Amino acid sequence: MIAAMIIAGVLAGYFATRRVAPAARAPVVFQQLTDFVGMEESPAISPDGKAVAFSSGDGTPQVWVRLLAGGPPLQITRDDSPHFFPRWAPDSASLIYFSPSPNPDEQGTIFEIPALGGTPRRLAPSISGGDFSHDGKRLAYFRLSEGQVELVVTDRDSSNLRRLARLPPDYGYCCTRWSPDDRLVAYQRGRIFDYDVFAVSASGGDPQRITRDYKILRGYSWLSDGSGIVYSSSRGTTVLYLPTMNLWSVKLDGSGVRQLTFGEASYIDPDVDSKGRLFASRVRTEFNIWKFPVAGSAIENVRRAVPVTHQTAHVQTPSLSPGDRELAYLSDSGGHGNLWVMKLGGADEMRQITFEQDSDVAVGVPVWSPDGRNITFFTRRPDTLNGDQWLVSPDGSNRRRLTNDGGWAAWSPDGKWLYISPLASEGQASKIIKLPVDGGDAVVVRTDDALGSAPAPDGRTLYFVRQISRVGRGWGLEIHAATPENGPSQLLARFPAWRTPISILFQPVVSPDGKWLVLTLVDGSTTNLYLLPTKGGPLRQITNFGSPTVIARRVSWSSDSVYVYAAVSRRDADVVLLTNLLQ
Repeated sequence: MIAAMIIAGVLAGYFATRRVAPAARAPVVFQQLTDFVGMEESPAISPDGKAVAFSSGDGTPQVWVRLLAGGPPLQITRDDSPHFFPRWAPDSASLIYFSPSPNPDEQGTIFEIPALGGTPRRLAPSISGGDFSHDGKRLAYFRLSEGQVELVVTDRDSSNLRRLARLPPDYGYCCTRWSPDDRLVAYQRGRIFDYDVFAVSASGGDPQRITRDYKILRGYSWLSDGSGIVYSSSRGTTVLYLPTMNLWSVKLDGSGVRQLTFGEASYIDPDVDSKGRLFASRVRTEFNIWKFPVAGSAIENVRRAVPVTHQTAHVQTPSLSPGDRELAYLSDSGGHGNLWVMKLGGADEMRQITFEQDSDVAVGVPVWSPDGRNITFFTRRPDTLNGDQWLVSPDGSNRRRLTNDGGWAAWSPDGKWLYISPLASEGQASKIIKLPVDGGDAVVVRTDDALGSAPAPDGRTLYFVRQISRVGRGWGLEIHAATPENGPSQLLARFPAWRTPISILFQPVVSPDGKWLVLTLVDGSTTNLYLLPTKGGPLRQITNFGSPTVIARRVSWSSDSVYVYAAVSRRDADVVLLTNLLQ
């Protein structure tokens, strides 16, 4: 009897404390919705759940619509302007999209067009895309007013304008999104490597930060219940340029951050429908460094290009040693971004010269000094406004921090000074500073919103970049020349925001003979190399890739000014549907 009572007690305790196993989660179902060769971006699911719109095009991006039931995509827009950020009207009968102005000084325009195509109707001047409220009565978008960025709401026909918030003009803004209950309007803001998502009450007020990544972001969407967002972030990556972007979710109060996707492919521009299905663009990339001649036509130069590396890792930002005997570059081989040096001339020997392992530290562009003594490079933590500028000897020894406020590094011709442009605080102008690498005081060179230095080989002239207009995720830019370096500058060229690479940064590099500045400029979904005469004159295109390509951050000239070395990323993006990912 006593034994029976003991057994009964043990069993009772077992069943009382036994945890019920959680219900099995449904498997994530992956479905590829597009198969164009090229970049299909900014997918938007229609409110009726029957079709997805996206932006795509090898030359000029156009808006397309594909039925989920099947069939070929239908091209909706056909004019010569670029078309970005498609969004649906609540009745699924029409779409809005954004077209930037070809003039860097002017805002772009939000248009509305029937879902099956037709004549677009101009809605509002804007610097980015817009979004309709779920009741279809209001339109939220950004505009410039007296030099300030404003988040505004109007009636659907753009009448009865009401300002929700005035925002710092130092950032790029995009992607307005109404919450499912139309009580909040969210948006993405960012500059350089510092991006986050904010929300403002639909009745106006102070913006509230939702994410605290301080990393590169590429779009977001409200969760279907409005409790938080899903967003695309470079969080967790350790290279600064063209990083792998994964999807994350976070609650409105910033808690509960959860990673949703993993692996080598990137997922950008997520959009979630009322059923909780997640649509996104999946981006696949292949990196290698190439050697391009500059004397021929753009097509001929690509045909005659020679691959320098043959790797599956991220390989970026080449910098040649004096005499072109070795090449420094950034790679995430081994699982973390670090600097490597490769012998040229057939040996193909490689050595690692930095050994960063901290997953919170991302490593940036190396630049070899003209005297061959040093290689400078950049590192950044996500919780800092700027980053550290370092020096290291080519054999990996003598690593030392030059400043904890670096960026945009360029060498003086004698290798004794390093020019940098620290990230300016909100409301402050960018400036160029030069630091003596062997000790001494820093010298302020320019304080007129200048950055991205390129000192001439003779040391007399300084070429630099000045940011001008904000459009979408990017900035319009000007190229200036100043002789002497702190004197009045001459404008050499201006480019609208849609021609400057997003989140890759833009810094000209002067040829050793002093005749050319090499630039990376966007042509639709492709980035190409261009030459700008240092004495002024028309651009000359020196590559024509014809397929979606990005040139990462910075390139390097051969010592005879005959070749340019560039890290080329071949890309392809398709719209995909991920069902059950947000369970």
